[in-house]
Amino acid sequence: MARKTKEEAEKTRQALLGSAFKVFSEKGYAKTTLQDIAEDAGVTRGAVYWHFKNKTDLFEKLFDFAFLPVRNMLFSQFDKDVPPHKMLSNVMKVWLSHAGGDDNFRAAFGIMFNKTEWSEELMPFKLKFREYEFKFIKKVELIIEQGQKEGIFREELKPTIVAAQYFATLLGLAQYTLFFPEEVDIDKKSEPFIEMFMHSCLKET
Repeated sequence: MARKTKEEAEKTRQALLGSAFKVFSEKGYAKTTLQDIAEDAGVTRGAVYWHFKNKTDLFEKLFDFAFLPVRNMLFSQFDKDVPPHKMLSNVMKVWLSHAGGDDNFRAAFGIMFNKTEWSEELMPFKLKFREYEFKFIKKVELIIEQGQKEGIFREELKPTIVAAQYFATLLGLAQYTLFFPEEVDIDKKSEPFIEMFMHSCLKET
């Protein structure tokens, strides 16, 4: 009986997350209420509070659900024993795969960058997210520096600028595929984008 109850609770939690994706995408964070999400999920508002403290907590858990597995995959690429240019290519490939083909990731990305007004109540979440972004950028800087030492990347490149451009390219392509999904399938056709960026960095041989 206890097992069944636990399974039902998890089913309700998943339904709430699914409804949160839908309602936040349609109405944005500010105009969405927990009642909206509860009604869409077909549960009571009390059921929402059983799983989440408040709307901000639900918002954060939603992004953990969508982004955390991808973030872990991205950072795991930095630990692999591969040449610097291959490492950056692999990271970009993982990102583009999810930006183009992961429905939860795409929905969460769209909510964060197109449907969220960054009010005071969301600042702790925004700062935490920014910390991960900054850590990612610094990792890329180190990879560029290592690639220069190994004679793979051009010596005149400034790692801080390359890392900023790399980061902006990832975000820009994710946004592009949300706005113009019919133009290019970056999930299945990521190689040209990767090759274009890497060509701008690689030392001529």
